[in-house]
Amino acid sequence: MATSLAQPPKRLSLLKLAGPTIVGNLLLSLVHLAAIKIVSALGAEAVTAVIAADRIYMAVQLVIIAITAGTTTMVAYAWGAQTPEEADRAVKLSATLCAAVSLLLCVAIQWLAMPLVAIFGLSGDTLQEAATYLKVLIYFNVFFSFLAVISAGLRAAGDAMTPVLIAAVGNVINVALAYALVYGYMGMPSLGILGAAIATGISYMLVAIIFMLLWKRQHLLLKPLPQAFWSVERVRRLVRIAIPAGIEQGIQNFSIISFMWVVSLFSTEAFTAYGIGVNILSVSIVIGVGFAIATATMAGQNLGAGQPEEAEKAAWRNLRIAFVIMAAIGLTIGLNARTIGSFFISDSQVLDYLTALTIMVAIVQPLMAIEFTLGGALRGAGDTKAPAKISFSGFLFGRVLLTGIFFALGLNVYWVYAALIADYVIKCSLYIRTFRRGKWKTAMSAPPKPTTNITATTE
Repeated sequence: MATSLAQPPKRLSLLKLAGPTIVGNLLLSLVHLAAIKIVSALGAEAVTAVIAADRIYMAVQLVIIAITAGTTTMVAYAWGAQTPEEADRAVKLSATLCAAVSLLLCVAIQWLAMPLVAIFGLSGDTLQEAATYLKVLIYFNVFFSFLAVISAGLRAAGDAMTPVLIAAVGNVINVALAYALVYGYMGMPSLGILGAAIATGISYMLVAIIFMLLWKRQHLLLKPLPQAFWSVERVRRLVRIAIPAGIEQGIQNFSIISFMWVVSLFSTEAFTAYGIGVNILSVSIVIGVGFAIATATMAGQNLGAGQPEEAEKAAWRNLRIAFVIMAAIGLTIGLNARTIGSFFISDSQVLDYLTALTIMVAIVQPLMAIEFTLGGALRGAGDTKAPAKISFSGFLFGRVLLTGIFFALGLNVYWVYAALIADYVIKCSLYIRTFRRGKWKTAMSAPPKPTTNITATTE
């Protein structure tokens, strides 16, 4: 089931790398949508509370996500250079740092939960429920950090299937527990939206425990090393990758949160629609995310093996495939926009807003294929500065500038939604330009003496 780090693979298959990742991310996105569907029977206010709390939770995890970006690059390089011991040390170092960050976040959110969710204009019981949801969920964040790091390490080493299989178990547990704890079925107490938070947290904990048990008993990577995994050079290397990645994640999350805040100024219905739309978007982009991770792995391993031209060829090949697939997905979403929206909400005003936003989501699908695939190649090469700059440019000129203009002109929220398209047009143009320049090939010096030829296939 797992790839042994003692024997680095000689071939990288696009489908074997991207396929499991796509399935895993799809399952995760569906779980988020399932949570919204489960709590929707409690009313629009409950949905709004969950959406607001989840968005803040995702935002505060940006440091962990940034560290896992460094994990991916360091493991892929080490794997390509046939130094699996270094890959194992990178995973252990990342897990240690993420655990420390998670503990700090847990303490901070207990104090800051209320003002953070309040930025979306929530008040009364809705505000209180959202803050409580966030406080409970953050208690389990250390488990999320462990599973995120080990999953990143396994995928970077070419084993994309194991994280998916384990995550699938966690997702089933999450949905079943959420249903039981929200409404009080199967002898469980009826906890409302708090039950959804507890269910998600328990699923994180169980998946993390499974990962750690498999690590110990089946040696998915290496046996525990007697050598120290902590060194100034390793920390410096990880941080050099993680800081720009963290800035990029921060920009992306801030853009989403600020965009949601602007939308909330129009009406609660517009805000709720946007929150649901963001979750629909998260489902629709799983193909792009899968290609991003696969391309990052191919780029890192090929560069680690001293094959920059093969890394570039693999990226362009992956982009062509991703573009066609995501364009087809976009067409399907666009033709069924209102049907998709009506599955999550029955309120006519919210549904009107959601239908329009879903059409916007459909339009940007092929653009996201460009962003994710080329962005994955840059990150896999260790160039996390360029994606950060590109994300900021899209945010500043696409979302902030156009949204400000539309708002100043007194245009309706549909125009604000349309700024989403401009954001992706700008980012795609910059990604193509940056990738063609080729500086990313030397962003990070490869480990010495590669001995393995790594070819990317689409088998």
